[in-house]
Amino acid sequence: MGIVAALVMLSLGLGVVALAVGGEGTEIEMGHGGSSSTGPPPVQRPDVRHIYAKYPDKENASLKLTHLVVDKATGRVYAGAVNRLLQLDSALKVEEVVVTGPLKDSPQCHASGCNSNAIQTSLMDNVNKVLVIDPESRTLIVKYKMANISISPEFIPTSIAANDETASTYAFIGPEHYNPWGRSNVLYVGTTYTNNGEYRDDVPAISSRNLYNLEYAELSFSKQSIVRIDVKYRDHFLVKYVYGFNASEFAYFVIVQKQSPLPGQEELGYVSRLARTCINDANYDSYTEVTLQCLVRDTANPGSMVNYNLILDAKVTEAGADLAMSLGIKAKDPVLVGSRSAVCVYSLQDIEIKFNENIHMCFNGSVKYRNMDYISGLILDGKCPMAGVSNFAYSL
Repeated sequence: MGIVAALVMLSLGLGVVALAVGGEGTEIEMGHGGSSSTGPPPVQRPDVRHIYAKYPDKENASLKLTHLVVDKATGRVYAGAVNRLLQLDSALKVEEVVVTGPLKDSPQCHASGCNSNAIQTSLMDNVNKVLVIDPESRTLIVKYKMANISISPEFIPTSIAANDETASTYAFIGPEHYNPWGRSNVLYVGTTYTNNGEYRDDVPAISSRNLYNLEYAELSFSKQSIVRIDVKYRDHFLVKYVYGFNASEFAYFVIVQKQSPLPGQEELGYVSRLARTCINDANYDSYTEVTLQCLVRDTANPGSMVNYNLILDAKVTEAGADLAMSLGIKAKDPVLVGSRSAVCVYSLQDIEIKFNENIHMCFNGSVKYRNMDYISGLILDGKCPMAGVSNFAYSL
């Protein structure tokens, strides 16, 4: 199993979710963690070759990679970078390079381009924000043919990603069951709000989109497959989308956000959460969140615990007899777990139990608020429904 530069994992069924986190917080809800400075290193298998190939080489050392995906059918590797899109073989030999920038652009331009002379444009880097393989149609999102990325792509003038280099966008392909006649795959996208340009209001926080045209999978008078941050919070309550995945009947996003959406409450710090929606919910009425926190014994002060509350990355994986050995890593490996960081493991069974507990507390009146008043729409005020009255599943 390969290791990416991220520090985290998640798994299905009897497997586990391991999350790499960093930074200190205040409390713990669930999960088991291990810091980078405790325990003996696992026995390393001598037959494991840790480095098979490398890219970029010295000639391309300045290349800034942003995304990496592997086609399981062919072994090809696709890499998104600043001003470049690369296609490599399984030995990381470059097959194709597409130059994507710099281009004349402006944050004021629509996704379809700048057609107004009133907007001043300048050469800007093209930063790859989304790179996803659609195995069924054998395409890359956005619409590069996987056999050869040099073939001119289909351009879809739809804004789905953040138009800021530092703002997050995470996308993954997963199933939806919005209609009774069957399931289909959609693109689930989480996007940090930016205030760069008048068109950014068109980009929701979370959405599910058709793969053929990237429009909302459901868009009618009564249903929209989107989640928005309330307009009175979105400029300062910025949500970072770290990871996303599908498990059983749900789609999940791993997110990092402020403890409070209220301005002037920055001293409360940040919190990592797991957001979830049912794949058969075309209107995102079932959208819920729970807090993810990791508690690790403080080696400097054995009587106390340290909470690592900022998720750096996540990955869904199956748990082996020895997780570290199955990954081919050392317990003190600074590449995997840096200083003041930890790896946390959560079973999806425990996570689903926590979601259900919170939903039931809302329905039976045990709690009055769901701690989600920053979400716009039907759950605008953040209150729980009156016990036994609502059909919607809300959570804390």
